[in-house]
Amino acid sequence: MKTFFPGQFAFLLLMCTLGVCGTTSSRDGWYTSQQAAAGAKAYKKTCASCHGATLEGGMGPVLVGKPFWQAYGGKKLSTLWSSVHTQMPMMAPNSVPAKNSINIMAFLLQKNGLPAGATPLDDTVDLSKALPSK
Repeated sequence: MKTFFPGQFAFLLLMCTLGVCGTTSSRDGWYTSQQAAAGAKAYKKTCASCHGATLEGGMGPVLVGKPFWQAYGGKKLSTLWSSVHTQMPMMAPNSVPAKNSINIMAFLLQKNGLPAGATPLDDTVDLSKALPSK
């Protein structure tokens, strides 16, 4: 068993505090800024007519703030994916290409305060990750 001296322990603690020793998923980000920007365009084209230009709702529910967190907080990303990709748009469910749907999800996550990172959101591997509860 290796023994750490007080100075080594302090250095290790400092490095972990700075994020060098490993990060949590929220520090890594949930999507890339590029995905969110592409998602904003796809949202405007596909979703804004029902959910509002600023996600404030209309014919469709509000997609930002407390209503978003009540619907999706603490749930897996697959729940949001199901809503965005397989159930929308209402008149043509599952008609939005997967890449556009994942970008729309990134835009929604951005507008609801989740951070961007360097790793793109991927609909084939990341959907089991749970959103924080708010």
